[in-house]
Amino acid sequence: MPKLMPLIAAILLYFFSASAHSQTDEAEAAVLAWLEAIDSGQFEQAWETSSSILQVPLSSSMLARTVNAARRDFGAVESRRRVRVILETSMPGAPIGDYAVFTFQTQFENKPQITETITPHLEEGAWRVSGYYIN
Repeated sequence: MPKLMPLIAAILLYFFSASAHSQTDEAEAAVLAWLEAIDSGQFEQAWETSSSILQVPLSSSMLARTVNAARRDFGAVESRRRVRVILETSMPGAPIGDYAVFTFQTQFENKPQITETITPHLEEGAWRVSGYYIN
């Protein structure tokens, strides 16, 4: 039996790792779809696919005003590269649950390097953006 323990541990590690990668892939797909809607000015669509954590304090028109104000002089997105993702089970001021924090280095037409942080939340089986921060 002791000889089987490393094998069992390796198998469990593989399945947990595969599950985390699957969650990350699903969360990233939701984030990228949301960003595409934001980038193309489809704020209503972005708002509709957002988490209730984002929807409750912001209407779709408030989301549009907030993003437009934050990106006012940036111009169009030229490239976006994910640099980090962290899985979390809690976020400040939010309910306990599954979250991912994605950090992207984004190049805009008039701003060569901006950091975007997008936080999706797993809500009713679907990843939905609950926060967007730009630096």
